[in-house]
Amino acid sequence: MDIVSLIENAKTKFKDRVAYEYQEEKITFEEVYNRALKVATSISSILKCGGVSIAVVSNKNINIPSVYLGIAYSNCFYIPISSEMPNAKIKSILDLTQTEIIITDGDNLEKLQQLDYSGKIITIEDCINCEIKRDLIDERRSKIIDKNPLYIIFTSGSTGTPKGVVTSHQAVIDYVQTFIDTFNIKEDEVFGNQAPLDYIAGIRDIYIPMIVGCKSIFISKGLFSTPKLLIDYINEKEVTTICWVSPALSLCCQLGVFSEVKPKYVKKVFFTGSVFDYKHLNEWKENLPDAMFVNHYGPTEITASCTYYVVDNNKTYESSVPIGKAFRNRKVFVVNENNKLAEKNEVGEICVVGSCLALGYYKNPEKTNECFVQNVLNPNYPEIMYRTGDVGFLNDNDELIFLGRKDNQIKHMGHRVELEEVESVCLAIENVGEVCCAYNTKKSIIVLFYSGTATPAEISKLLRIKLPSYMIPRKLINLETLPKLDNGKIDRQTIKKQAELI
Repeated sequence: MDIVSLIENAKTKFKDRVAYEYQEEKITFEEVYNRALKVATSISSILKCGGVSIAVVSNKNINIPSVYLGIAYSNCFYIPISSEMPNAKIKSILDLTQTEIIITDGDNLEKLQQLDYSGKIITIEDCINCEIKRDLIDERRSKIIDKNPLYIIFTSGSTGTPKGVVTSHQAVIDYVQTFIDTFNIKEDEVFGNQAPLDYIAGIRDIYIPMIVGCKSIFISKGLFSTPKLLIDYINEKEVTTICWVSPALSLCCQLGVFSEVKPKYVKKVFFTGSVFDYKHLNEWKENLPDAMFVNHYGPTEITASCTYYVVDNNKTYESSVPIGKAFRNRKVFVVNENNKLAEKNEVGEICVVGSCLALGYYKNPEKTNECFVQNVLNPNYPEIMYRTGDVGFLNDNDELIFLGRKDNQIKHMGHRVELEEVESVCLAIENVGEVCCAYNTKKSIIVLFYSGTATPAEISKLLRIKLPSYMIPRKLINLETLPKLDNGKIDRQTIKKQAELI
């Protein structure tokens, strides 16, 4: 099955039901389908053949699902690009991909016209106002197969140079259907979307409704900086399910929003993107005692998430929440330094096998061959394994525990130190909000950046009780808020640069 089959089926089954809502706009499944055909007509009238990339540069917009589907209908694949991205970075992506068309909204047209770009720029508004040409669409539609690329998502760059991750129709459908089956997603669900629609987590909010007929509410980014208004809004829209990055959930606790208002309808809370401070997790549990909380783990290269852990509501978490077990149709395991299967409690690299894997990195065979390799545990037949670059171990309960990035492991005073382990201990300290550790290589010191009202002296005193001396940060810097990427994650590259300047 390919991705456009989803909207074809949804148009028949859920025709007049609202699929997406953004601010004052609503759009039904039939309208999504018809606008996708118009986008496909516009593209197919310009390009002589399919199989190429098309960039989409837009603010959050009610028409984005139709644009993505229209590109897929034309047998092409989309490159979602944040409209907040600097022009220089947009230009570098366009130069790499050599895309011939940019689709944008009217608000960003002038910005993109300033680029030194020789291709064609068309607006979403022009696309959805054109006349549908079925002959063009049917010809392109006939050439789509499920192994075709659906999109290229350029990684956020939180740990290095951004890479274009190429993902197929098959991988997205497998993930979305597995998510639906695992968590019993029904047509009466109302998703409250936090992720930018150019970010990997956005695929849940876009494609799940097409299978079950539920609704996604696209929430404005600005509301996430004012949690009281955010909770008021999701109550107004009767949101039942949220899939948010951990910092968005933590901010509600840091600003004491639950003393004023609580989510009335939320029954399922999925968190992902970074470690969720267990103080804040416990606070959410106390205020939503009947809700299901699920920790998700997975990089862009494995299509959103490959493991999950359903939180035990009768348990008070005092350390990292496990990332759990593999979803259906995936093998997730830990490999030690000798490329052997790690024993229980032995730390190693998390690796993944399954149809969820991306096709590789766009025009980057060297990096593709480094990360997408033959399964080291299987010498008998070809089987691709993705090396995540993440470190973890399997505990005595067969639960996967995430420790951090391999590239956040440092050698300090003769010891190997996981910076995320230091962060986890810091998060447990009262009056500490967000945290991020970095290493100053010139001075050989660990630097802790944090938000909250705790003083450096208070933090250091408690860390000396919890950590060996070589793991204690020697420099603590209090910030009003930590720098963020567009997707809500902490911007570790900026933090690292600041640490080196100390």
